[in-house]
Amino acid sequence: MFSADIPSNYRLRTLKRILEPPLISDKKAKKRSGKAFTLTERINAFLNPEKSATVDLVKQFEFQSEDGAFDYKKYRKAQVKKAQTDSGDIWADAKTLDLVADYTKRKLGKAELVICHGSKSGFESNHLAEALACEGIGTDIAPPDNARGVVQLDFHEVAPEWEGRASVVYTNALDHAYDPKKAVDAWVKQLAPNGMIFIEHTMLHAPEGSSASDPFGAHPLIMPYLVLEWGAGEYCVTEILKPDHKKPHWRTEEETDLDIWLFVIRKAG
Repeated sequence: MFSADIPSNYRLRTLKRILEPPLISDKKAKKRSGKAFTLTERINAFLNPEKSATVDLVKQFEFQSEDGAFDYKKYRKAQVKKAQTDSGDIWADAKTLDLVADYTKRKLGKAELVICHGSKSGFESNHLAEALACEGIGTDIAPPDNARGVVQLDFHEVAPEWEGRASVVYTNALDHAYDPKKAVDAWVKQLAPNGMIFIEHTMLHAPEGSSASDPFGAHPLIMPYLVLEWGAGEYCVTEILKPDHKKPHWRTEEETDLDIWLFVIRKAG
């Protein structure tokens, strides 16, 4: 397994950033991390980690009670507050969803069910359902009043009625997970035998963004390895799709024109 092949000081929650292509401008990088690292510096960090400046490759915000145990109430409160604050925001974009639909048609021909987690008002679930001419379901921990076709659900939880049915599971909200492995494990159970999970990822999903509202952050370079470990031979990333387009305008300059990765996960065997 991945974690067994690396020194103990590189375990998942303390993994250090070693390499990073120039995915965002120096100005944006400095705003995010306080320092812009060159590619040479990152190579040196890989070769000489003890002598190089480091930042996290993976970061998980902890929701703890006074005794140090996981506090689900704190997590849920933060997520509901975030959902209510951002109820009118739509992170998903039509171009990326169309790429998911086109890829699905090429690989599967026909889709039966698409499930979109963290779907807010249901834009992505309805868009994909229409593009794939199939049933679509969205989930959200606190759907807004104008949600269409969205079920209230914490996406970490298994939904028995969906198990083994989904041709496509899509999300751009893995950063909202308190336990990303638990979430992906639940989504894999929803897949039909030939089904696929699409996890949309940008540098806004990187460790710098980890907080109470977006607990999980991972650099795109490490994501395939994380999924490999989570899957433990049951599932893995089988392809990484890199759209030609950038993420459309969001709320700030820092959140605009970002590179996009789509990690495609399938069951093993």
